[in-house]
Amino acid sequence: MRKSFGIPRTTMLIVLAFALACTIVTTGPASAANSPASTADPVLLLYDSLALSTSRKGNVETLERLLAAYGVPVAVMAFDRYAEGTLKSYRRVAIVRNAPDLSANGALASELAAYDGDYLQIGGQELPDRVRAGLGLKLAPAPMDTIRLEAGDYGQTLSTVADLDLIAGTSFDAKKYGTLTSMSDGRRTPYAVSAKGFAYACCLSADSLTELALAYVLKDWLSAAGDFGAYVLIKEIYPFSDLELLKTLADKLYDAGVPFTASVKPVFYNTNYPAMQRYLQALQYVQARNGSILVDAPAVAATSTVGDGSLRGKMSGFIELLAANGIAPLGMSASLFWTYDKVYASQGMTFFDSVFLSPNADGQHVQSTSTSAAFAFSPYVMPFAQFQDFERLSVAPRTPLPLNLALSFDLFPDAASMDDAVDAISRSWIPFADLKNGTHAVRTDRLTVLSSGGSLLIDGKPLDIGKHERAVDEHYAYTAAAKTSFAKLFGIQNRILMVIIGASLAVFGLFLFIGYRRYRRKFQYPGGSQ
Repeated sequence: MRKSFGIPRTTMLIVLAFALACTIVTTGPASAANSPASTADPVLLLYDSLALSTSRKGNVETLERLLAAYGVPVAVMAFDRYAEGTLKSYRRVAIVRNAPDLSANGALASELAAYDGDYLQIGGQELPDRVRAGLGLKLAPAPMDTIRLEAGDYGQTLSTVADLDLIAGTSFDAKKYGTLTSMSDGRRTPYAVSAKGFAYACCLSADSLTELALAYVLKDWLSAAGDFGAYVLIKEIYPFSDLELLKTLADKLYDAGVPFTASVKPVFYNTNYPAMQRYLQALQYVQARNGSILVDAPAVAATSTVGDGSLRGKMSGFIELLAANGIAPLGMSASLFWTYDKVYASQGMTFFDSVFLSPNADGQHVQSTSTSAAFAFSPYVMPFAQFQDFERLSVAPRTPLPLNLALSFDLFPDAASMDDAVDAISRSWIPFADLKNGTHAVRTDRLTVLSSGGSLLIDGKPLDIGKHERAVDEHYAYTAAAKTSFAKLFGIQNRILMVIIGASLAVFGLFLFIGYRRYRRKFQYPGGSQ
C-alpha cells in the first residue's frame, strides 16, 4: 500500500518556486569534441522554402526528425545559402521542394545535375535527369483537391493539397509506397517510389500520415535494418506534478500490461528538500511498475557569448542522484534544436546514446551549428492524439513499423483524462515495447548505467527495482535557525517573570474574593438572608 505524505500549502508553494528555478541553468561555449559520435554517413538536406504560410509548414523539421530516428546526422541548408562544392562532401542528399516558383540555380543546379550519390526528393517537378531516368519517373500536376493517403496499415484524408505533383508513371523495377487517391475523380497513384539509390515522394506535411508514409521510403533509402518498436512516452513530469496521479497511472499501465517510459524534469538544487524526496520516491515507484526513466532536457538560460559552462556538471549530478536512489535513467528526451547546438550536445547530451527527439519548442541556442548530433537510438516522437487520427485499415498480417515510434502524452491533469487515455492505449492494436529490453547506456565520469534484455545495471551491479519508500521528514527546516545570544539567560528570566506574574494574579484574585464576601455581608439582615 502506498503512503501519501502531505505538506502545508504555503510550504508547498515555496518548494514549487525552488523546483521551477532549479531547472534553469546557464551554459557556456564548449568544444564539439565531446559531442556524441555517429557512425552513419550524414545527409545533406536542402530546401527551397520553409513554406511558413502553407500546409507544408514544418515539413523540413519533420524530415530532420525522421532522419534522426535512423541515427543519421543531418546538415541543413537553404538553396540561397548553398556554398559551392558542398555536395562533394556527402554521399546522400535530400531535397524538399515547397515552392514551385523557386528553382535551384547557379552552382547548386550544376552540381545537382552532376551528383552521383543517393538522392531523395520530396515534391516538385524539377529533378536531375539521372534521377528521373533511374526511376523512370513521370509526374503530372494535380488540381487542388482533397487527397486520401494510405500507407502501411493506416489511412487518412488530408486537407486540400495545393501544388501537388502526382506520380503518373515509373519504371517496372521501382518500388512503390502507399497510395494517394483524389477524392474528386477517384484516381489512385503511388505516394512514393524508389530504385537504385533514388527516391521521390509526392509531399510531406507535419502532423499527418505523410510522416509515417515517408518513413517507409527512408527505411529503404538509408538501408536501415533491424526490428522497430512502438513506445509509450509520458512527458511533462515535474517535482510539483501530481505524484499520486503519476503512481496511479503507473499502476493502471502495469495492470494493462503496457510498458512505458517517463520523461522527468531534472532538479539541480535543493535536492535534500522533502519535495525532492517525494519526487524520487515517485520515480522509484514508476520504475518498479515496469516504467523506464528518461531525463528531460532542462530549460536553459543561455547567451551566445557568456556563460558559466555548468550544464555538464549539473546533468551528471542529476544522473548520479537518480542512481544513488536506485533509479536507472536509460536516455534523454529533448527538442530537436538541442542536436543543432554544440554546447547542448557536448554538455547536456554526451552522456546518452539514446535520445527521444520531440518537435522544436521555445528555446535559445548557445552555439548553433548546421549539422546535427545523432544517436544510436532515437525514436520518432508523435503525440498519441495525432496517431489516433489515423484510420486503422483491415489489413492482415500487421505491417511492421518502419522506424522506432514513441507515442507521447503529457502527464494528465486529472484522473478522468488519464482513464480515457489508458483505455485507448489498452484497446489499441499496438504491441508496445519495453525500453529496458534494448541496449542503452548512460555514462558520467563516476558511473555507468546500462540496460539489456530487461535488466538494469549500475556500474555492473544488477538494480533491485522493488518499491522502497522511506519516511519523509514533515518538519524539515527550510531555513537554518538564526544564531542567538544569552538564550539560556533570557529563558531563565522568562520563567521567573512568569512565576511573579502568576503569583501576583493569585494574590489579586484572593483579595477580590475576600472583598466580595465582606461587601455581601454588609447588605444581609442580621436574622438571615432577605
